[in-house]
Amino acid sequence: MKILSLYLCFLFLCLHTSFAQKIIVRGRVTDAKTGEALSDANVLEKNSSIGMATNAYGLYSITIQAGRCVLQCSMLGYTTWSDTLQLSDNAVVDIALHPNDYLLKGVEVVGARKHGGQFMLDAKEIQALPVVGGEADLMKTLQFLPGVQSGNEGANNISVRGSNQWGNLVLLDEAVVYNPSHVLSFFSVFNNDAIQKVDLYKSYFPLKYGGRSSSVIDVRMREGNSKERNRSASLGLISSKVLLEGPLKKGSYLVSGRFGYPGATLSLLGGDLTSKPQMWFYDVNAKVNMALNDRNRLFFSLYSGGDHTVFNKLVKDYGMDWGNATATVRWNHILNDRTNVNTSAIFSNYYYKYKSLADGLQYLWKSDMQSYQLKSDWETHLDNSLSLKTGVSAHYFTTMPGAVTRANEDSNVMPSRLPRKMLWDMGLYAESEYKFLSRFQLNAGIRLSVLHAPGTSSYGAKTYVVPEPRAELAYMPDVSSRFTLSYTQAAQSIHMLSNSSVGIPSDMWIPANALLQPSVMRQVALGYEYHFSQREYTLSVEAYIRKMRHVVDYVENANIFQNDRIEKEVERGTAQGTGLEFYFSKNRGILTGWLSYTLSRARNKINGEEYKPVYDRPHNLKLFLNWNFGSHWSLSSTFSYASGMNLTLPVGKYYFHQAVFYIYSGRNGYRAPSFHQLDLSTTYRWKNRSLSLSVINAYNRRNVFSMYAGRDGYSSFSKPRIYKLYLYGIVPSLTYTIKF
Repeated sequence: MKILSLYLCFLFLCLHTSFAQKIIVRGRVTDAKTGEALSDANVLEKNSSIGMATNAYGLYSITIQAGRCVLQCSMLGYTTWSDTLQLSDNAVVDIALHPNDYLLKGVEVVGARKHGGQFMLDAKEIQALPVVGGEADLMKTLQFLPGVQSGNEGANNISVRGSNQWGNLVLLDEAVVYNPSHVLSFFSVFNNDAIQKVDLYKSYFPLKYGGRSSSVIDVRMREGNSKERNRSASLGLISSKVLLEGPLKKGSYLVSGRFGYPGATLSLLGGDLTSKPQMWFYDVNAKVNMALNDRNRLFFSLYSGGDHTVFNKLVKDYGMDWGNATATVRWNHILNDRTNVNTSAIFSNYYYKYKSLADGLQYLWKSDMQSYQLKSDWETHLDNSLSLKTGVSAHYFTTMPGAVTRANEDSNVMPSRLPRKMLWDMGLYAESEYKFLSRFQLNAGIRLSVLHAPGTSSYGAKTYVVPEPRAELAYMPDVSSRFTLSYTQAAQSIHMLSNSSVGIPSDMWIPANALLQPSVMRQVALGYEYHFSQREYTLSVEAYIRKMRHVVDYVENANIFQNDRIEKEVERGTAQGTGLEFYFSKNRGILTGWLSYTLSRARNKINGEEYKPVYDRPHNLKLFLNWNFGSHWSLSSTFSYASGMNLTLPVGKYYFHQAVFYIYSGRNGYRAPSFHQLDLSTTYRWKNRSLSLSVINAYNRRNVFSMYAGRDGYSSFSKPRIYKLYLYGIVPSLTYTIKF
């Protein structure tokens, strides 16, 4: 008995010692220069090769053996941090990385890899691309990635894998941006000065995202410099900007403003769309973050922006105003060494005003949409191999499809107003990340969306329960290679009813209801990624097939103006897309950039009729190169080639009583000429100043913006013909920036 007691005591001491050897090291990774949190930084304990990537808020948590450990942290664009520590208990190790112009050779990068089909861009990469007027544009940068293309030439509205632009979930600090465009989609609402990074998801959508079926574009604002005050101002041909940021007592702030005046510049371009237009826009971004203590941080961010436009040629005697506003209050709480919680209250607003200035028809057409969201996301690292993400959200939409009022006393228009439409979107999800057999990683989970649409005078209440299972299996035979196989199902709770690819006042958001089901996308993607020459180069290939149910489109000759039963003017059907995407990049050195090519096919089938959607453009080739000559000079260039967009045009005509009537092809039965363009840009930097010169469309290619049938002149005897609209020729621009 005594021997048994001694054995049990010895066993207890051994187990206690074994467990005591396991400790948790957690912390936050920040930029040493600005104090801002760094996501996707790789934290590694070198003795055990245990590591992970920081989350969206710069947090990490790893379980290691107690005693002597060598902790290392690395990230592209930063000097590698390393420290040797002697630890006997759980510890908090915060890491500050110092920026560097290149990634040091020989750095070992391990931990969580990005998902297949995901791309991450920071503000520097966005700023490097040549753009119209010297104004860096996030959405145009995304168009240079595989599987992403423009809906119209020169526009920033994007199609991902053949789907329309309204299927993209566009977020700014978690808030939905319903229309991310300025100046009829020629510029985006994102001011590059206020952007920290953007994540694009095309294949596997993390389960915390819901509500859209095409892609996720997650834009994060900068937190502001907590180390020192910075001031900067830019003067360009398209817009001027100002940035203010600096430390607070326990945090930091950032305020950025932009005012655009493209009308003055466009009047000089000589394009078909520009004839002394009135065009201006503005953006205001602001963010404050406060560190209450080591475990609690509060963030408040807001955005407000708007457009004023009056065209004298494209839509004569009509004007348009529109804008977005968002606000996010976020509480980031570290519950314990393994779990952190992010709770947010979010508001989004979008409005559209359409003004008729014609005699007798002077009216104002209004539409708006608001959404209110409360969500909480939990992330738990059970051990180094298994983590769990869970969350719950409540999202309320309300939209007023349209209201007509008199513009002035001389108007003969009868005022009217459509009733509001509402939708509750309740979401619950659970997602796990499991690493097994040393070379495999499985991300899998399910999101459950409960959609409830209250009844109206036209239809009764309706509730939809939509499961959204998603999974991705990754196999990594070595540190340089990765194979991925993913399945994604995503539901879209609101529909955009549109008859254009740009966005006009007759477009309207309609939530799912008893007459309009939510659309559902199912996608399978297979990818391969390879890094070589110590990660200086990256090669990736990905194939996909996606199918969608409950796709909507207007019926022919639809009555869309002030129709409170617009759902009855809609046809329903399916969509399918397949594609092969190729991507090659050089990640560091004097010369950086990437080449992307997409071979794709998209088809819609509405009411039994199969046709090519506007965004079916089989070939899409993009090239981006950036040269850095020392610390002063940089040169960048882009080349784009894409198949022409699909249009519906006449294939014949006949005359009746001296009037011409056109016989049209099937829907989108004509493909416009191919698009190709070369852009160049150079920047010179000295002290706290920079001067940038851009040349857009360097060889003056006349790319078709749109085509339509019309007559030569106004006489009924004039010969009918097909007209081509061109946006612009060669466009030079100059931007001056100063920091003070």
